Amino acid sequence: MANGVYMYVIQAKFNNEWWSTSLQTRRNILNRIEELEARSKNDLVALKRFISLRYDGHLLYWVSDFDTSKLNNLRYSLISSGEGFLEEKLTLFSYFKPSPYIGGSADKLASYLRLEPLRYFIAYPMKKSPEWYLLPFEERKEIMDEHIEIAKTHPDNQGIRSYTTYSFGIADYEFVVIYEAPDLSKWINVVERLREAKARKWVVSEEPILVGEIGSLDIFLK
Repeated sequence: MANGVYMYVIQAKFNNEWWSTSLQTRRNILNRIEELEARSKNDLVALKRFISLRYDGHLLYWVSDFDTSKLNNLRYSLISSGEGFLEEKLTLFSYFKPSPYIGGSADKLASYLRLEPLRYFIAYPMKKSPEWYLLPFEERKEIMDEHIEIAKTHPDNQGIRSYTTYSFGIADYEFVVIYEAPDLSKWINVVERLREAKARKWVVSEEPILVGEIGSLDIFLK
């Protein structure tokens, strides 16, 4: 039994030709994408799709499974379904496993991923400085405990889901940090407060920040 779940966060964008092609062609392609989503939800641990709120993307997919080949099948099937109009702009690859600071189990993590999506989705790659890893584990745990406590006790943190996933040795970053939130304004307040946490000192990069919202594909028929 694996002790974690692999995942992709995929940002895709319709190219310029998409907006000038016929309404019927666009509707047919969106139908194909929705059919792919329906099939894939039965084959993967989880699949959630959001409409991007960033300028450089239109769709955000968050997909998870114990088998990396299933993730790649979804990734390439998605681009194929776009019939040349849909381009992959960014894919973040990571592994969701129990935290060294708070523990957990793979079964619990998988069930957490299967929860119904919240309205907003946020994901970004993160890297820490080499100095962080040279600190004794107990000191790192104390620093992270403070960070976790600030987030847990913030009055605007109600309902926000947090997923820290790992990319050591499989990507240019070390983590992909993922959140689901019912309210973006409250999310902003929590993050602003976390900027004061001691752990912030060792963060060297955390961009791009991908943000999406639950929505219908019909928005791409405008």
